Amino acid sequence: MLKRKDTMKGKKIGLLIVFSIIVSLFVPSLGRPGINFGIIRAIEKKIDKLREKKDPYANLPDISTFKTQKSDRFIVDTDDIARGHPYKGRRANTPHTGAHIHFNSADWPKGGSDPDNYPAIYACVDGVISKLDYSFRYGSLDQYYIDIAFARDSAGSVYYLHHSIEPMIAEPSENFYRQFVLVSLGQEVKKGDVMAYMYTPSGATTACHICFHIKRMDKEGFMVPALFTFPTVEAYHDKWGGDGFDGPDDIPPCMGYKLEADENPFGTGAVNELW
Repeated sequence: MLKRKDTMKGKKIGLLIVFSIIVSLFVPSLGRPGINFGIIRAIEKKIDKLREKKDPYANLPDISTFKTQKSDRFIVDTDDIARGHPYKGRRANTPHTGAHIHFNSADWPKGGSDPDNYPAIYACVDGVISKLDYSFRYGSLDQYYIDIAFARDSAGSVYYLHHSIEPMIAEPSENFYRQFVLVSLGQEVKKGDVMAYMYTPSGATTACHICFHIKRMDKEGFMVPALFTFPTVEAYHDKWGGDGFDGPDDIPPCMGYKLEADENPFGTGAVNELW
């Protein structure tokens, strides 16, 4: 069932189209009988803008763009990372469908207790906030998450980068995590924007982390967040520590390791390493 707002937008577009036809029939162009193309083009631009508002993902780039045009803005500042690991595909010894960034809670906050004294979480690509949750219960723990829609494919499927922000505790009080989120649903973000801050609980622990991966809106399954330049991936790799292993195997610098074809967002098949 269509929402009232969508119905009204559809009526507005329809009325503009009808008006453009009437104008084309009865309004002269530069004193000559015939079609006034200038007015029609102005109306068509207005219609296009209304359609874009109805589809906030209309102008996202093709997912293939990110095979070569990588981002040098990682999700967090590399110096803030305590340990981590890449996405481990289904062919790995120890599969894990998400890359991880861990923090040492003993290092935070740096200053007072305000959110901006905790690790910043950045938009690593341009996009639209397609989903967020200020508090999501998982077992006995509470986390918050942010999704950025950042690409489409030739069939129109929308790809988004999921950030699961996991302090690994029960939320200290109702709506406590809300203050750590700076973005809102439907907001456009640019690479480098601070979207949120990572709350780290008191005490010395590196359990608190961000798990991130790519998904498609119209399909189940996880894909590798292979969006970063190789120097950026190398800097992330240098922080992995003891987590950078797949069983006995030392994982080289990459964002995805031992992947099946459907875990590769670029459609280039199963690969051992993808960055």
